Amino acid sequence: MASPLPLPAGSPSEAGAPDLLEAVVRMAMAVLASRPGSMSAQVAGPSPMLTVNQTAALMGMSRMTVIRKADAGELPCVVVTRGSRRKMRRFPRAAIEELAARGGSSAEVELGEYTAQWLAAAAARIGPGQE
Repeated sequence: MASPLPLPAGSPSEAGAPDLLEAVVRMAMAVLASRPGSMSAQVAGPSPMLTVNQTAALMGMSRMTVIRKADAGELPCVVVTRGSRRKMRRFPRAAIEELAARGGSSAEVELGEYTAQWLAAAAARIGPGQE
């Protein structure tokens, strides 16, 4: 059976073609591996931010309660996008997991006070001028 792409006259010998192909494949693999969204970056670990549903599940409360507490400043969150009808919020995993371990939405944890302390500690870790 004939080759699907005929080699032009003066092309490298048949022994050189596999070497060239191997070099191209290695280069393509290197480019794909260095991409920021590669599979190895996704497998690295859980996301540092949680969705509203994930936060509600960890805290043992409804999705709407999480949204209300976030809007009231009782839960630390970041508004990622703000549409005409919807806000997309993300919650820091470390803070939510720590809150859930302390008792979540129970009365023994003052959410507003905890959130203020956590945000102050996070700002101190970042340092001045790096926000």
